[in-house]
Amino acid sequence: MCPNGRALIDLVAFARTLHGHLGLLAAVALLHPAITLAPPRTPGGKLRPGTRWSVALATALVTGTFAAGWALYPGYRQVDKPRLLQGAFPIARLFESKEHLAFYAVVLAWGGCALVFAAPGARGAARACFGGAAALTLLVGILGSIVASATAG
Repeated sequence: MCPNGRALIDLVAFARTLHGHLGLLAAVALLHPAITLAPPRTPGGKLRPGTRWSVALATALVTGTFAAGWALYPGYRQVDKPRLLQGAFPIARLFESKEHLAFYAVVLAWGGCALVFAAPGARGAARACFGGAAALTLLVGILGSIVASATAG
């Protein structure tokens, strides 16, 4: 505790910031499978073990980031959302859109992961899933930054 009675670190603000940074890291991580799942140079070329790890870890990272956002949502709903609905309605709508897009990104990542491990011949579809998930995750990060700037203070 500081001498003024306030906590040295605002843990909720720290968790929100960490959530945002993990989201950007997830967007970059999702790009890796989108790139490495390119069509093989030789017919029947198998996936390298590193690509499988990339797929699994990127999917886990975007899922964990989504779960962290889910855990932070009740606090947002109680504190920030009512204020945004009254004073910055478009920002409140951006937040809700951000949450839906994040869900779609997770679904695309899991779809790509399932294709890689269950249907190895569907590299193109898996690559499209990861590319779409990366794009959505980046968009979610941009929207999240806009919302965070409106809720700061």
